[in-house]
Amino acid sequence: MQVETEYAPASVQAGPRATLSVLRVTAVLHALAAVLQPVLAGMYLGGDVDAIGVHGGNASLVTTLAFIQIVAAIVYAWPGGGRLWPLGVSVAVFMAEVVQIGMGYSANLPVHIPLGVTIIVSQVLLTVWVLRSGAKAPRTWGRRR
Repeated sequence: MQVETEYAPASVQAGPRATLSVLRVTAVLHALAAVLQPVLAGMYLGGDVDAIGVHGGNASLVTTLAFIQIVAAIVYAWPGGGRLWPLGVSVAVFMAEVVQIGMGYSANLPVHIPLGVTIIVSQVLLTVWVLRSGAKAPRTWGRRR
């Protein structure tokens, strides 16, 4: 009589799953809100004076989403076993957004405009990365066994 047995490695790490999904959703929402900012600024410059209020309100949403993204990146990195660098990028983007709000309210456009471009490009690139399959790979260093 033959007995069928299944052998599987005892310590198979499938990589982050649920934590990556949370980071993905947060990053997409954050990127969409950030991309909306120059559209609202353009509407204001085009003559819609109410758009500047929406631009300011959306800035609050953008920074709130950035903070949530930091929390999602922490959970992705540590309990989820994902990479650490998305956390660093998330913190840097959040800090840049805080400076960006100050530059906007002080009408310092020589800083506000290029900083805004940098924020949007950084967030979009991070979002593209978290949506790729490579984001599922577990971190291979710095993990306790």
